[in-house]
Amino acid sequence: MRSRLTWERWLKGKTGNRSDRRGIRLFERLEEGRSCPAAGRLEDPTEPDRINSNEASEVPMNGKYQVRHELRPKALEGFSEEQTAQHWALYEGYVKNANLLIEKIAGLSSKRDFGPEFAELKRRLGFEVNGIVLHEHYFSVLKAGQAPLGDFAELTKMFKKVFGGFSAWKEEFQAVGKMRGVGWVILYYDPHSRILANYWITLHEEGHPAGFVPILVMDVWEHAYMIDHGASGRAEYIDAFFRNVDWPRIELNLKVAMKLSEKESAHSSR
Repeated sequence: MRSRLTWERWLKGKTGNRSDRRGIRLFERLEEGRSCPAAGRLEDPTEPDRINSNEASEVPMNGKYQVRHELRPKALEGFSEEQTAQHWALYEGYVKNANLLIEKIAGLSSKRDFGPEFAELKRRLGFEVNGIVLHEHYFSVLKAGQAPLGDFAELTKMFKKVFGGFSAWKEEFQAVGKMRGVGWVILYYDPHSRILANYWITLHEEGHPAGFVPILVMDVWEHAYMIDHGASGRAEYIDAFFRNVDWPRIELNLKVAMKLSEKESAHSSR
């Protein structure tokens, strides 16, 4: 474990001379040996920053969610700035509403008031929090000017093993995205069978396979494309989405999921 002075010098280099509360929280987490939701677990301050999009939204010490401004996409091909701005504002709304629910639930819980109001607020919280997390997955994988997925990528090998190839996987993923209804299409990694699978998620919280890890998340609610393509323009939107997928990020997501699976397997076999 490095000395406090070493960590402080590293943090000063990362945050500058100004006071930075996030940097202070990062140091406190490192000193306690805890993981850092916004940057993954940093084993050594000399390592480069690593942002794992599979981590949940950063929750500060007061239990409230924060908007992750670093995930906001810019200049996406086939997406107008107005479309991106409106979608981002919706995400900010989920952060606001989740925080309001957390505050109200905490108030009721402190009074031991676990009646109908508490129950309904608790049920609603899953919708709002999943709205945050799924939108963060979605925005984190969109980046302009991306190259196609490489032939030797681990993800390419997995697509060939499970689906017969990238094209076959993409065809199924897009077909799921064009199904009637509102929700999400998610490419998951199953840590038990160690394969990939496409799933339809209704609303935000219904249908997630327990324990699976999201690798690629696509929003297919109308708000994701109505400004640019109209209510019936989902197919055009899906084409635009794939022109902006950050494949190195998806490859990283898969590798992180596989590594976590290996660690869990090793732990359970002890």
